[in-house]
Amino acid sequence: MTDFSKLTPEQLEKMDKQVLITIIGALQGQLNTISSQINFLTEQIALMSQRSFGRKTDKKDSIPNQLSFSDYFDNEDVFNEPEYLSDSSKEPEITEVIISSYTRKKKTSREANLEGLPARVFEHTIEADRLKELFPNGYKELPVETYKRLAMIPQTFLVDEHHIHVYASKDNDGTIIRAERPKDLFRNSIATASVVSVMMNAKFANHQPLERQVQFFKNFGVNLKTNTAANWMINASEQYLLIIYDELHKHLYDSEVIHADETPFQVIRDDRSPGSKSYMWVYRNGACSASHPVIIYDYQSTRKTDHPEEFLKNYNGVLVTDGYQVYHTLANKREGLKVAGCWVHAKRKYSEIVKALGKEKVDLPDGIIAAKAEDKISKIFHEDNLLDGLSKRERKKQRQQKVKPLVDKFFEWVKQSILKLPAESATAKALQYSINQEDYLRVFLSDPNVPMDNNPAEQSIRPFTLGRKNWVAINSPKGADASAVIYSLVETAKANHLSVQAYLEYLLTELPKHVDDKDRSFIADLLPWSKAAQKKCAAPKKS
Repeated sequence: MTDFSKLTPEQLEKMDKQVLITIIGALQGQLNTISSQINFLTEQIALMSQRSFGRKTDKKDSIPNQLSFSDYFDNEDVFNEPEYLSDSSKEPEITEVIISSYTRKKKTSREANLEGLPARVFEHTIEADRLKELFPNGYKELPVETYKRLAMIPQTFLVDEHHIHVYASKDNDGTIIRAERPKDLFRNSIATASVVSVMMNAKFANHQPLERQVQFFKNFGVNLKTNTAANWMINASEQYLLIIYDELHKHLYDSEVIHADETPFQVIRDDRSPGSKSYMWVYRNGACSASHPVIIYDYQSTRKTDHPEEFLKNYNGVLVTDGYQVYHTLANKREGLKVAGCWVHAKRKYSEIVKALGKEKVDLPDGIIAAKAEDKISKIFHEDNLLDGLSKRERKKQRQQKVKPLVDKFFEWVKQSILKLPAESATAKALQYSINQEDYLRVFLSDPNVPMDNNPAEQSIRPFTLGRKNWVAINSPKGADASAVIYSLVETAKANHLSVQAYLEYLLTELPKHVDDKDRSFIADLLPWSKAAQKKCAAPKKS
């Protein structure tokens, strides 16, 4: 094959005009191919950099006054976070509340923040002899000046020592009666509902591994082994909390819409090769079609269709998910189950490209199309958000009249735009994803209970992923099952506005009393939305 780039000027002058035109056309073709390859490689490099080092949020604009990583790294010195975030502004003053006997002062924000907390009162007086020296002619006391400060008592450990009184007949007839003994949480164990609930709250709500908690206990003279604490978590889950978990699972089916998601983690001792992935699946009922929030975690060793199929075997309704094929396969196998797609996932693929290319390169063909797709989806979201608060009937009507035309134009534009790009480019793949998901992304238009996104499931799985960063892996399948149960109760308690620690202690106090009960009616009072639970375990209201 002739290398046209090496032709000399003398050779070109001797060539026929038609030959020159052919050569120029061939060179232009080569140039276009090279240019396309350069754009593709530039896009891929930018995407890899974005996924490794870029911001994860889908929002375009940064929040005012929010520090970014670039702000940090502009300084050559290694920064210390508290010092870096400090400035010369005056420290907020603690309000001094002067209580008068005749004037009612308006409640301050400081008082609102401290409201409901138990108080210790310290009286600061002057001795009588000193007062006589200061006021030779006598004195009178004015209204007391009251200053409020916030104090904290470190965690306190107590030993509950139970004395069971025993009685015998004076007639020595052998009759012996013992006073009633409260039910133990675990047989021959020092564990109590208060200790176990505190540890559960710290691990599953505040992401503190048991190893750290055990070290903390030792600082207060309590010598506890990590294995013992882990056994408490597993035993509490299997013996007691699983009852409530199963009941919540039933209530999940009452919703017309369920959100689903899953995330990987590692189980160390599960008889598989090292590094094998296990999965925590999460299911949450829909806000528009459920009377009470329910969040259920389900541990499984794989990501196969069998798991959601078994978990949802008695459910008929709409399942809102990302584009994972397992859910679509399940819907095809099951009558009465429909899958709805997530527009956030569709938009995210374009947002990644726009962020990766940046302002300098967003004018490339791929960047222009990705930016337009992102903008079109944002407009669909905006129009649908305006319908919040409408009745279901009116929302469905307005979606058909105002939102559906935007969706129709979007997919028409997508199918035209994909023809302009190389099939291997990231933007073309994002467009193809939208086309493949079209049927699922349109479901919300005909069902007012279905939202446009799967954010509730993503928000529900996030506490597990945050905890995973601290504890890295779970030791055994039993521990993973226990984690699924406890995470379910913790997140459902939060969603129902309960104090997590108080609710867990309530359950672990009441459930041992009903171990031998054949009548399961007591469970109703233990569910997080019951009057009893709401009264005893309500979380402090935020001002």
